[in-house]
Formats: sequence, C-alpha cells, structure tokens
Amino acid sequence: MKKIAAVIILILSCLLVPVPGAAEVGVTLRLDRAEATPADTVRMQVSVSGTRDSDQAPVIRGLESFHVTRGGTSSRVQIINGKMNAGVDYSYFIQPKKTGTFTIGPAEAEVDGTRLTSNTVTLDVKEASRQSGTGRGTVFIEALLSSDDVYTEEQAIYTIKLFYRVGVDNLSLDLPEVEHVTFKQLGRPGEYQASVEGKTYGVVEIRYALVASRAGTYAIGPTTMKMTVRQRGTRSRFDDFFRDPFAGSSGRPVTVGTDPIELTVRDLPPAGRPAGFSGLVGNFMMESTLEPAEVRAGESATLTIRVSGRGNVRRIPDLALPEIPFARTYCDQPVLETTENDDGIGGTKTMKWALVPEKAGHYDVTPITLSFFNPDTGRYTTLKTPAYTLSVSPGEKQEIISLQAAPGAGKPDGGSAKQEVRQVGTDILPIHTTAGNLAVPFRGLATGWRLWPCVFGPLFVYLALLGGMRVYTRSPEHLSQLRSRNAYRSLQKRCHRGTGGTDLIDAFTEYLNDRFGLSIGVLTANDAMRVLREQGARTDTADHIRLIIQRIEQSVYGGEDPKNEDVAKELLKLVKGVEKEIR
Repeated sequence: MKKIAAVIILILSCLLVPVPGAAEVGVTLRLDRAEATPADTVRMQVSVSGTRDSDQAPVIRGLESFHVTRGGTSSRVQIINGKMNAGVDYSYFIQPKKTGTFTIGPAEAEVDGTRLTSNTVTLDVKEASRQSGTGRGTVFIEALLSSDDVYTEEQAIYTIKLFYRVGVDNLSLDLPEVEHVTFKQLGRPGEYQASVEGKTYGVVEIRYALVASRAGTYAIGPTTMKMTVRQRGTRSRFDDFFRDPFAGSSGRPVTVGTDPIELTVRDLPPAGRPAGFSGLVGNFMMESTLEPAEVRAGESATLTIRVSGRGNVRRIPDLALPEIPFARTYCDQPVLETTENDDGIGGTKTMKWALVPEKAGHYDVTPITLSFFNPDTGRYTTLKTPAYTLSVSPGEKQEIISLQAAPGAGKPDGGSAKQEVRQVGTDILPIHTTAGNLAVPFRGLATGWRLWPCVFGPLFVYLALLGGMRVYTRSPEHLSQLRSRNAYRSLQKRCHRGTGGTDLIDAFTEYLNDRFGLSIGVLTANDAMRVLREQGARTDTADHIRLIIQRIEQSVYGGEDPKNEDVAKELLKLVKGVEKEIR
C-alpha cells in the first residue's frame, strides 16, 4: 500500500507542479557495446527527447553492413528538479554481416516540422573465436556428427542440440551450405530436459541425415540458430506504469552458432567391386517368393523380390529378370517406400513378375543377384535369390468338332451324296413362343405409389448434393485451399497498386501465410528463404528472394523507402517461378 500511495503522490506532483519551460528537443543515438562479432546482436537505441511523439520514425544512416530488426517503441517521462521532460525511444537490433570498423549514424528525426540530427557511433566488429559459439551460458547450441570418417553416399547423422534456461521462441535454423553435401531432416524436433554442469536446461534436438556425394575433406558448419529470448528484467512497477502499451515485444533477438566439424569422405574401394555395381551404399537384405510353385500350362505364377534396408535407397536398381525360354513374362511397376527414423533414411523396394508357362514340365527359375557396399564392414556384398523350380502340368484342351465325310460314302459314280440335315446347336437368343414373353419388365414401378419416388427421387438427390457442396465450399479446409490458390493473384494486385518497401514485405508475408497455411508475424530475409526451401523451391530461387527482401529492408531503414516498381516486378517474377517449382 505504501508503494501505491507513493506512486499516486508522484503522479499528482507531475500534474500540479508547473513546468518552468519547455525542455530542449534533441536526438541521441546509442549502442549497448562498442565491440562485437558477426554472430552477435547489438542493441541500438534512438532517443528523441523533449516530446512524446515525433512526426515519423527516425532515419538512420550507415546500416548497409548490418541486418536490422525492429525492437519496438516506448515513451518515457522524467522529472528532474521539478521539471518534467518527455521523450520517445526507438529500439533496433543489428547484426554485422562482416568484420571491420563501422560508423553508424547520424539518426535524423522530424519534430514539429524541424529536422533534427543525432550523433554518430562506432562499432568494431572482430572475428569470433572458436569458443564463442559453445559457451555454457543461458543459451547455447551444439552440433554432433555420428562419424567424421565416411564413404561417399554413406549416411552420417548430424544432430543439432539447442540448450536454454530462459524463454525462447521464433526459432530459425540456418544449416551450412557445403558443396557436394546434402542434409535431410529426420522426423520432427524432439524436446527434453538435460543437466549440464549441474544446471537443468531445456533441450531442442534436431537430427539430419548427412550424405556426401564426392570424396574430400569438408568443414561442416557453423550452423546458426536465431531466436527471440524473453527474460524478466529488473524494471520497477513505476517504469511499467509509464511504458507505452503499443510498444513492441521486449524480447531480444539472439543468434548462436556451432563450431565447424571436419568431415573426411573416402571413395568406395575399387578392389572387389562387382560388375554392374549400381552405387548402392548401406546395409540391405533381399527376400523373394514364387507363388504358386505348381501351375497348369497357360496359368500364371508370381515372382516377388523385396529389397529393404538403410542407406541410399533410391539407388536400389530395377532388377532385370533373366530370359526364361519356357514362359512369357510380364513385369509390374516397381514400388519404392521410404522410411525415416533416428537411425537415418531407409526403405523397401518391391518388384514383381508374372510367369506364364506355355507347356508342361519342370523348369528352373534363374537366381537374381544384387550387389551393394556395406560401410560397416568396408566390403562389397552380393545378395542372391534362391533357385526356384516351377512345376507345370498339362492345361485343359478345347474340344473341336469337325464334320468329315466317311471314306467311300457317296454315290456309286463318285458324286457327292446328299447329307441328312441334322441339328448341330441352338441359337444363343431365346425363341419366344407365347405373347406373355413380350410383357414389359418392372411395369409396377410406373403405377401406384412407386411412381412418385421414381419421379422426385432424382430431384431430392440433386438437392442433397447441392447442399453438401455449399457446406463444403464454406468449410475452413476449403477456404484455406482457396486462399492458397489465390495467394499469388493477391500478391500481384498489391504489387501493381504501387507499394513502398514496408508494404511490399507485408504483401510477401501475407502471400507466404496464405500459400502455405502459415502464421508468420514479422518476416526476415532468412525466414523467407527457409520457408521457400522447405516447401520445395530451388535453392537459388529462395536465395535470390532473400537478397531482394534484404535490399528492401535496407532501403526502409535507410530512409529511402521508395515505391520501387522494378523491385516489385522482380519479386513477382521470382514468386511466379516458385509457383512452378513447388507444384
């Protein structure tokens, strides 16, 4: 109660004490540090004193070498020696793109029609040390590799673990781009708790299957993760009372990274390589069946072969059935089913053939072989189906009746004798011998009470289907599909109206949300690239769009923010390409 009374007295004193004169209006630019690394996020604040509102957000020079994120706006009131001084603070978070010494500022703000200019600040950006990404602070990230010495096309499990002891959200992971190395995420991220150095951390674990297509030595990393860290500060209730309710989130963007991991990739050994080796690497097994093993001539038996295991399953070849002289063969379309688990990518490929023997006998089906390289043993392995024997019994013969004249039959002079007419079969159609057979079938449906369902039944069915279609078209699923189909058209309309940089980013954010059913609030350039790549867009297309978003952000924060039709046309052209790539 004493604290509340003190606050009330302080508020009344602010209202009753006369202000001798208006406070001086000015603009000040500050950074929370003078040195940083490319992995750090620096807080930048522009303070406009002497007013609680400016005509527009300040324009800050010298941010071309930084990624910029808006942090929010807050108003403040200070009372010093009975004089009340108001101000407004604009917060930003900047992350360096490269090392060097940079001069930031001045910041320019317009207050009551007067253009005010701030001071400039200097930030020294140095290369991070190897230990900067793996410190045991409140938030850190680790990368683990199941094996750092593998063969080409062999899977290695690349695991990312985020450890945190504070509230984090808006996670965004950027994997390293390494030529000839691909990453495939395995399932959904896992969450659990772990103890590190006696402290309990929450852990987010993401696993990837890493495959290198060419021999060599690679540096994997660093992998970076961006997030918003939310931690309760030490602000007083009085500060919260005067805080602007429309100010942005108090979360701080943070970027953490892993140390690089060296990976050695070896070529498959030439010694012992089987002829016709398809490049299959992993651990596989082969099963086969021949059913039935006994058939009649003209009937079919099915030979089925299943190849399953873990590895580069898409390299499982379509096996060829050797020529079978005793039967006709028909091949089904092979079916490949892939699976993903914590151990990597696996799958099963099923191949079937129909064998139709033409004559009776006992026949041997030639075994089929498959070779693969097993990285666990470092050797090539050849699988072979068993030798099957197909027993074929005689098939059923159709009796063919032929009429021939008996020898010596006929007239004595050798002429042809008359044959007695006899019935050799019956007509396939029935012969109607009475008028009753000509009666109209289902005549009862055209009279009495049965007539009305026949007449009005189709109408009721049509109305029911029509009502069902209307309910479907208004369902949330249908509306979501409709927004997805119209996302590009909506983006076209907004771009053709001529928009500024901020509106263009908002329009592209709305396109991503509608097209892919997302709920992105604030879109960054890296977020846009990540979403497009996850949805199937090409890497170069997604990266080009990332560069355009960065260019737009720089123009906005640099105060230019023009209605640039060329940028809008270029963005539309790229989005049109994305539409074709993700179909």
